[in-house]
Amino acid sequence: MADDSAVGGRRPGVIASDLDGTLFGLDHKLSGRTVEVLSTARRAGWMVIAATGRAPRSAMDRLARHNVVDGLICSNGSIIHDVSTDTTLRRYTINPDHLASLFAALDTAVPELSFCWEMRNGSAWDHGFDDIARTHDDLRKFQTGPRPDSATAVTKVMVRHPDAVGNELAEWLLPHLPAPLTLNCSGVDFVEITGVGVDKSRALAHMLDEAGFCANDVVAFGDNHNDVQMLRWAGRGVAVGNAVDAAKRAADEVIGHHSDDSVAEYIESLL
Repeated sequence: MADDSAVGGRRPGVIASDLDGTLFGLDHKLSGRTVEVLSTARRAGWMVIAATGRAPRSAMDRLARHNVVDGLICSNGSIIHDVSTDTTLRRYTINPDHLASLFAALDTAVPELSFCWEMRNGSAWDHGFDDIARTHDDLRKFQTGPRPDSATAVTKVMVRHPDAVGNELAEWLLPHLPAPLTLNCSGVDFVEITGVGVDKSRALAHMLDEAGFCANDVVAFGDNHNDVQMLRWAGRGVAVGNAVDAAKRAADEVIGHHSDDSVAEYIESLL
């Protein structure tokens, strides 16, 4: 872990938080208490960044009206989004050669897989992914389609299997990745794959360097495998009580369940 003297000194720095299972309640929304606390933190000089696996549209639909976030990292670190203008500033796409090799390798190695891929203008998926896609806000506005070609910029690939979910599926897939792509779970049935070295901590580092902050200035909150690198990287990593074991091990401390506004309570202690 980085030295956390800046955090311990309580001077304003950066609050970076995952959304679902962490900052959001059970209804996948910000509670009134959380909105109030984040507003107070920003007035006190803290920078607030949401770092989520969600796509920008899905995250903005839940955050924009509250005006409590200074920056937004989406798709597990693949996208940096400007909340004030609702525009994407930066995309870390998957190398086209890696993408083609990924589909070929996994199709051969693990039968019955289906895929969904996130592109600049939306998402598309195999027919085998249809039942999942239509239950997710990020995806259901789009449709099935042909696999992306080398000219298509893809930020994230989602992979599902009828007989395995989450970390079990990740362990099945990991030995067959044709390149050191980033493979994560975020509490949903499918596994998410981003480009080499692409995760929430990398996007945060880029964002904060431009703002004049470093890892020591960050208090990060998370609950799942896709938060592990961010929790390790931050000056202070905080896992919620409902977090997976890997997130708890990566964090400096563990607090209460996300349904009890535990992140809001912790932020109050910083203020």
